[in-house]
Amino acid sequence: MKMYAIAVAALVVASSARAEEAFSLVGTWTGPRERISKVDGWRAGDATLVVTEQKGRTFTGYLDRTNPAGDVKENLWGAFTPNGRLMMASDEEGFYSFDLIDNNTLDYCYSEAGSSPRTVCATLARKR
Repeated sequence: MKMYAIAVAALVVASSARAEEAFSLVGTWTGPRERISKVDGWRAGDATLVVTEQKGRTFTGYLDRTNPAGDVKENLWGAFTPNGRLMMASDEEGFYSFDLIDNNTLDYCYSEAGSSPRTVCATLARKR
């Protein structure tokens, strides 16, 4: 029985490692977003997340968002736990949290604190 448990544990670890290797965020993700801010109030618009590079469980890219004063592009850097159960990123002002719904759907929320706090959430679909 002990040998069977060891074999099952090894299979689970190997399976988990293969799933982690196959998991990729690289690509272009787009969708509508909604934001609330202390200074500007409520606003809606589009967001595009471009993940340009992934190494293991870390990634980098940028987020483009529509804005009445013009589009804004912000670089971000992130990481995730095995299989993407917990995903975080940051830019120069705030923090992102992500939830991978499926291979082509990603929810995210972003938050900034300070004298002009704001929070935004969106559902993004990966372009193919």
